[in-house]
Amino acid sequence: MALAGGRDGLDLVRRILAGAPRHLTRRGALMCEIGSGRRILEEAFPRLPFLWLDTQESKGEVFWLRKEDFRS
Repeated sequence: MALAGGRDGLDLVRRILAGAPRHLTRRGALMCEIGSGRRILEEAFPRLPFLWLDTQESKGEVFWLRKEDFRS
């Protein structure tokens, strides 16, 4: 994804978020690892209630969104 990321590294993530509501089932969810782009992503999508997850390797670099979160 980083190779198709554009200037801030998040172009592909933006495309995924734009298409997610059309592809997720009613009770579906999206999980995505974005690395260090959390601040940029939250600024670009202030209405999305990202749930940030920690992994064994990182803290707050993976987000979770439910289909219903895209309606906010």
